[in-house]
Amino acid sequence: MTSNRKKRYDCGDIENLYQQYLDNELNEEQKKLFEEHLEYCLPCDKKISFEMKLKEYIHSQALKIKDSETPKFKVENIISGSS
Repeated sequence: MTSNRKKRYDCGDIENLYQQYLDNELNEEQKKLFEEHLEYCLPCDKKISFEMKLKEYIHSQALKIKDSETPKFKVENIISGSS
């Protein structure tokens, strides 16, 4: 007998796939199943929300560091007397 039940991800699936989700590496079906799980699982939703905010923060800090290494930034700091 063939089951017509729709596949659902459980919390273990989310744990195993969250980095790929954050990096936008899941295919459409995986992404849909992942997001459906987040709709009804508050702990997973909170974890993914935290991980997304952390990733955004790290990215913004990396951009600041990159910008601080540009010649323009260095010249402006020399002119203003900052190190």
